[in-house]
Amino acid sequence: MHIFGMLIWLGGLMFQSAVVAPVLHFENNDPKPAMRKINVRFIGFVWMSAWTILITGILMMLFNPRFMWFRYSDRWSFFLLLKQIVFVIMIFYAFGYARMLAYLDNPASNGGFDEKSALYARRVTQYRIISIFLGIMALLLSVAMVHFG
Repeated sequence: MHIFGMLIWLGGLMFQSAVVAPVLHFENNDPKPAMRKINVRFIGFVWMSAWTILITGILMMLFNPRFMWFRYSDRWSFFLLLKQIVFVIMIFYAFGYARMLAYLDNPASNGGFDEKSALYARRVTQYRIISIFLGIMALLLSVAMVHFG
C-alpha cells in the first residue's frame, strides 16, 4: 500500500506534466480552464495518497526491528530520516499546490486572469515539477533502504 500510494501521487503528477498538459495545449486555444479542473480533481488523490503513505510508513517503521527512536547510526536509519524529510517537504508543496488551485478555481479570482492568478498558474506547474523530483528522491531512498537493509 505504501508503494501504491506513492505511485498514484507521483504517477498522477507525471501524467499531468507529460501527457495531459501537452495534449491540452495542442488541442485547445485556451487550455487553462481544463487544466485547472484536472488539477483540482487530482488534489483528492494527492490527499488520499498522502494519508496512505503516512499511515503505512509509520506502521512499517514501527514494526521494523532496526528502527530505534531518534537514533541514526546506520545507513538504513539515515536513509529513513532523509525519506521522512522528503515526505514532509512534499506535504508542504501539496498544501501550497492545493491552496493555489483553490484560489484559481474560485470565481472571486477574476476568472484567473489577474496578475496573482498568472503567478499562481506558473507556481502550480513549478510545484508539480518539484513534487515529481521529490517523489523520485523518495523512491530512490526506498530502494537504498531495501538495498542496505
